[in-house]
Amino acid sequence: MNRQEVFVQGHRGYRGAYPENSHEAFYHAMKLGVDAIELDVVLSKDQKIIVSHEPYMCSELCLKPNGDSISKEESKQLNLYKMTAQEITEYSFGTLDYLKFPNQKKVKSHKLELKKMTQLLEAKFPEDFSFPQLTVEVKSHPNTDGEFHPAPKEYAKILQKELQLIDERWPIAIQSFDLRILLELDKQGCELPLIALSESKEVDIDYVCEKLEFIPDGFSPYYELINEDVVEDCQSLGVELSAWTVNDRAEMERLFQLGVRSFITDFPDLIIR
Repeated sequence: MNRQEVFVQGHRGYRGAYPENSHEAFYHAMKLGVDAIELDVVLSKDQKIIVSHEPYMCSELCLKPNGDSISKEESKQLNLYKMTAQEITEYSFGTLDYLKFPNQKKVKSHKLELKKMTQLLEAKFPEDFSFPQLTVEVKSHPNTDGEFHPAPKEYAKILQKELQLIDERWPIAIQSFDLRILLELDKQGCELPLIALSESKEVDIDYVCEKLEFIPDGFSPYYELINEDVVEDCQSLGVELSAWTVNDRAEMERLFQLGVRSFITDFPDLIIR
């Protein structure tokens, strides 16, 4: 596998080594030389885009403003959609032991607005730095409309308005498992690349296109489910295929041989180094 032939996306920044979706993870992914930073976003009460995988304060990762732990029972009660962006920053994460990634460095971090996160990163790199793509994963689900996020039509409007505030040096693509969001963005004339994520065991790009009512710019299934047929189907439609989340070098090589050229990984150094 030739580094120049692949598009490396740091999953939640550089989750294998730093707290996920944190400034530190993004900074080190950029220093490493990723082509894209894959990150998750939710909305705050005051309609700001917040960088976070969960729409609440996860008990496994977060601590209260006074440093106390958060129980599983109260975790989802700390709903980010019911909190302002400022209130959200008062909680911290990144200092608890994380069994999924035991070698992850402990760095006290805070959930930030995407705009503020990008501004902090911009200040650490020279003006002529080639900024990586922000692959923005929108977190939503039909069962939680109105509880953890707005319905798709409103959500899509807010996303586009807020993403326009990001410095134009950052290329942006939007992806989601919730095809309703992508459909709504397309209807509203969104010009950013739209990528359909899939966690279905039946990987079917034709079904996705039927649901979307348009052909997405990208399609990203779980890496173990990608086979020769999936690659050929995407190529025939002109859809860029990306594999999530592959952390094994041998699997990357297998997928590369099949024709996959974009990888979302917690360990971008596996390719870059």
